[in-house]
Amino acid sequence: METAAKEILKIDKANWVPVKFGDVAFEPKENAKDIYNEGIEHVVGLEHIDSENIHLTRSGKLEETTTFSKKFRKGDVLFGRRRAYLKKAALADFDGICSGDITVFRAKKNLLPELLPFIVNNEKFFDYAIKHSAGGLSPRVKFKDLANYEFLLPPKDQQAQLAELLWAMDEVIEREVSIFNTYKLFFKRFLFNSVSGKLSKNYSSWKEHLFGKLGETYGGLSGKSKNDFGEGSPYINYMNVFSNSKVNPLMVDFVKILNGENQNEVKYGDILITGSSETPEEVGMASVVLDQLKGYYLNSFCFGFRLYHFNTLLPEYARFLMRGEKVRKFMFNRAQGSTRFNLSKTTVKEKLRFFLPNLSEQKEIAQNLDLMENNLFVFEDKISKSKALQKSLINQIF
Repeated sequence: METAAKEILKIDKANWVPVKFGDVAFEPKENAKDIYNEGIEHVVGLEHIDSENIHLTRSGKLEETTTFSKKFRKGDVLFGRRRAYLKKAALADFDGICSGDITVFRAKKNLLPELLPFIVNNEKFFDYAIKHSAGGLSPRVKFKDLANYEFLLPPKDQQAQLAELLWAMDEVIEREVSIFNTYKLFFKRFLFNSVSGKLSKNYSSWKEHLFGKLGETYGGLSGKSKNDFGEGSPYINYMNVFSNSKVNPLMVDFVKILNGENQNEVKYGDILITGSSETPEEVGMASVVLDQLKGYYLNSFCFGFRLYHFNTLLPEYARFLMRGEKVRKFMFNRAQGSTRFNLSKTTVKEKLRFFLPNLSEQKEIAQNLDLMENNLFVFEDKISKSKALQKSLINQIF
């Protein structure tokens, strides 16, 4: 793929002609007059379009909304005109209706439709859209402004060659993503079954424990104002805890800590837990500190749990136990709130129970799961590099 990319980057553009986006694409502005009797099945809002993903993978059902009426057809590109910096532009492979915050692009006869998604998913196009957006908290860009975006258009025969190469590259990436997603689901189920004892020959010897008997909780940063952040000591941010079963010591923000200030430092073996979120699904996500950290703190939306010792629960095993099915269901069911959900430290300490194997089996399970999770990181890195190559190629062509 790299060789093919290099060949394209050296392509002779001498016979390419300068055009404006409005010369090769238009906004159809078709509206559904009777959405319930026109056979419409798919409803697309901005939330259904993933940032920097050329594919439209999700949609809502008709009964979920009656406010959208803008029609799109299979082969159109749906562009998120609100908050263009989110870089949402996806190719529709079905007909439907969409939000007014989405602009529908359709290729004119002088542009091969297969190339349109790549022209739009271009850093220069997004930068142009951002620059020409208007509004305060929710800026929007109009098609009449996007129509003035200028680029070089290849002749029709070269358009076909480029489209063939770009879609071949995209097919490789989609195949990699499919393999990754399959393995990710397998890993999740294997993790659930491992820490629940379903795969253990010695489950009868596993012993039940109350979480609160194994250690003590502590709070994250307190008494800080916005002026305290941006420099100083590292603190483990919310997304670090939410995204990683093992704390990433490089994924931090910074905060000023004064001499003598009473703040809790995190230590090796600490279990960090998200205590507040906008959705109950995100509450109680845990990450374990498996590095010898010094002078690190914890964000205020999380709390820590420090084990008294490692003779009952190994930190390496806790990393996966806290992401197991039983613990996740417990956290979800105890999340309280309406617009924002919170989790009580006391509830977690006094109500959370689980069965643990002996330390030898904990170590074995943790090693197996660690190896599998590392394979996921390898998959992700490969996909990331493939996408970076694809993006570089698109940016060079258009």
